[in-house]
This record gives sequence, structure tokens and C-alpha cells, in this order.
Amino acid sequence: MFKKSEEQEWTRFRGALSKDRDDAGPNAPMAEPTESTNSATPPAGPAPASQGTGPSFRSGAGDVNVGVPSPRPTRSVVSDSGEVESLIGERTTFEGTLRSDGAIRLLGTVQGEIQSKATIIVEDKAHVTARLTAAQVTVAGQVDGQIYCDGRCEIRPTGRVTGEINAGALIIQEGAYFDGSSKMATSAGSTNSTAATTASPATTAAAGKSSS
Repeated sequence: MFKKSEEQEWTRFRGALSKDRDDAGPNAPMAEPTESTNSATPPAGPAPASQGTGPSFRSGAGDVNVGVPSPRPTRSVVSDSGEVESLIGERTTFEGTLRSDGAIRLLGTVQGEIQSKATIIVEDKAHVTARLTAAQVTVAGQVDGQIYCDGRCEIRPTGRVTGEINAGALIIQEGAYFDGSSKMATSAGSTNSTAATTASPATTAAAGKSSS
């Protein structure tokens, strides 16, 4: 039902349309009704994929560090020595006797006696004047004294040893320095006096003196 005002408007519209028809004649085309502006517009379809475009190089949030090499961790003097339980720091001076069932790492100045049932590690900045007793000994610093170990005694390129070494195996790397006497323990438990080196004997800077 139209309201009164709408009926009046519709009546005037019909009257005006009839008048236009009379003026135009019987052959005048009728006006086509216009579509309502409120008709539903069909949703636009997805845009066609563009052809010929290259791959996108924009990185996602999780790909920011892809391809960036991670820094390598600093390699310790001895990587197979196990967990270090005792440490004498670089700015520390120790005098006396130190005993431990675990590995001992020396970075500072040491005087006296160091005993370990595992490994003793003398770092490159350490200065040790002592008697070292352990299952294995690795020297990258300076040692003045005696070294006793049932296993392997290794002197790294930065190591300097002056004194006596009694070990099951003695390894002196190229560039290392050794001045003193060495006794190589055999499997039977006896020792043979020798000044042999087991790493690059022709190029290793080692001065060995055999004890009689």
C-alpha cells in the first residue's frame, strides 16, 4: 500500500507520462524502465594470475637468517678431555698442592704440586712451576718441573716444557719446545729412557736429553 504522498506523486508521474505520449504520437517508443540502483552486484572474481612474472624474493619472518653462517665456537686446547671440574684462572696465582678426581685446567701462575685422576690442561697463557701428575697431560703454556702420567703427554705448538717427563706416550707437535729428559713407560710398567718425539720429529723444535 502506498502512502498518500506517494499516491499523489505516482498520479502526477502517470499524468506527465500520458502527456508525453500524446505529444510524441502513437509511434513514439516507450521509455524502458531503469534498473534499481539497489540491485545486487555480483562479487568480483579473483584477479587472474599475471603471467611471465618471476618468483618473489621477499623473505618471511622465519627466513631472515637463512643462509647466514653461524659463528664457530672457540675451540678449546683439548676437546676430548672431558668436563673440567677445577680451574685456576688467568689472573690467579696458586701456591701449594691441588688434588682432584676430575680434570684440572690451568690458566694462571701455579707453583707447587697438581694431581688429577683425569687430565691436566695447561693453557697457553699459564706459567707452571710444579710437579704434574695425571692420567693425561696437555701443555700449551709453559711448564718448569716434572710431568708424570700413565697415558699421553702432549706438548702443543705454543707449549714449552723444561724438566722431566715420564709418560706412556709423548707427543711433541711442530713448533713446541722441550728441554729435559723423558722416560717412556712400557706396557709392563717399566720405563725406558728416551728423548723420542712422536709428532713430526724432523721439524719439531725439541731438544731432548736422555737420562741414563
